[in-house]
Amino acid sequence: MEQDIERYAALDLGSNSFHLLLAEFREQRMVRLHTDRSMVRLAEGLDPERHLDPAVAERALAALHRFRPVLAGLPANHVRCVGTNTLRLVRDADDFLERAESILGVPIDIISGIEEARLIYSGVMAAATGPPQQRCVIDIGGGSTELVRGVETPQQLQSLFMGCVSYSRRFFTDGIIRTANGNNFQRARRAARAELQELQHLADGAEVIGASGTIKSVARILNRGEPGEIERQALDQLAAKVADTPRVEEIDLAGLEPERRPVFAAGLAILHGIFCELDIRAMRVSPYAIREGIVHDLAGRLHGGDRRSDTVAALMQQSRVDRRQAQRVGDTALHFLSQLRPQSDDEHRRLRWAAQLHELGLALSHSDFRRLGAYMIEHADLAGFGTSEQENIAHLVRNQRGRIKPPREHYGFHPSPDLLLCLRLACTIHRDRSDRNAGELQLVAHAGGYTLRVHQSWLDRHPAIEDLLYQESEHWQNQPLSLQLSPQ
Repeated sequence: MEQDIERYAALDLGSNSFHLLLAEFREQRMVRLHTDRSMVRLAEGLDPERHLDPAVAERALAALHRFRPVLAGLPANHVRCVGTNTLRLVRDADDFLERAESILGVPIDIISGIEEARLIYSGVMAAATGPPQQRCVIDIGGGSTELVRGVETPQQLQSLFMGCVSYSRRFFTDGIIRTANGNNFQRARRAARAELQELQHLADGAEVIGASGTIKSVARILNRGEPGEIERQALDQLAAKVADTPRVEEIDLAGLEPERRPVFAAGLAILHGIFCELDIRAMRVSPYAIREGIVHDLAGRLHGGDRRSDTVAALMQQSRVDRRQAQRVGDTALHFLSQLRPQSDDEHRRLRWAAQLHELGLALSHSDFRRLGAYMIEHADLAGFGTSEQENIAHLVRNQRGRIKPPREHYGFHPSPDLLLCLRLACTIHRDRSDRNAGELQLVAHAGGYTLRVHQSWLDRHPAIEDLLYQESEHWQNQPLSLQLSPQ
């Protein structure tokens, strides 16, 4: 429908809750149309070996069915589903993620803690009022806590491995808060403060803003059901009261939701530890968080503000990448891809980014630049990117020439031989950094692989490239799809 053109959906598969947001933009202003939440506590199902308990996995998958009708009918590029801390940690998650995708109809994008922090900050800033100023944004999730300092854009991003579910399992396993031999609330608070060592400056001179479940829950308890400001004195009193409660199930606070009670003591201990260690006197509570940040990111991708392109450009600048070489390799690679088949926008962007970053590792090593560049791409915190996107681009960069390393495919990583061949051919044709015209070369696909048709006169003019193209053909002989060089 015409009215759905500017409608977006964001689904956050968090360690404690799954959250859905459906929103649309009206005159460049985001309007929330529908929100939904399911308290899954995914982190509860993670064992010491990081395997996900089957019962918890089934509980999570059952929760996804309620979200599917909201997503149905929206364009694929208007929907983003992200997985955070627990899904970053879980081993052998392919089966769970594949089943989740089959239910939702959209892929699950696992993001880093730093990317999670960036999206949270983006969401909170969308609701910020007043003139630009230094802000410190804090979000306590089920498995991790994100802290960001910035003005209009984030300047420092931190993701710490402490959350209301993970701390509940660590410090309140049997539901015990206070005994004659010690106080688990105080232990949890000390652990949180220890995580914050050397980060005390994040709140200096900044307006402090909190977001998401734990902080909103505390704010409502302190403000008679309203998400008002959290003041230090009131928080100290609440923390003392909870710390003096013998067991989690005995916590009796007006405004505390029953489903929040099992993880409330842990979340409060983390929040109080943050207030103490960062010397926070008051915290304002934002109505927005990561889901709103995802929606704004999606809208930006479709309207010329793709954060990923900015990240690639910054990487190129930092590593002094040869921009002319990146441009000529990218143009030729996309020329070949257009000969094979119509490409999706995602494939077009992935191939262009791989071309722009294919010499990233030269800043560190000439002999090992492919491996180092791929490592940097795969393991760096790249704003806007999910881990699967980074892995796919890294695969292209790592295999841009020489022997093709067989990939280990898994969820979110199914390398395209089309993209790889197009990049490799482009790197070969421009090996000497010349603006060589590839218009006389035609790449075609068939059942057994590929054929590169080249005018003999072109080969005669470029004998060194001819030799390299025959070598490229040999590299593909042991691949599922072969490459034949066919002079015309």
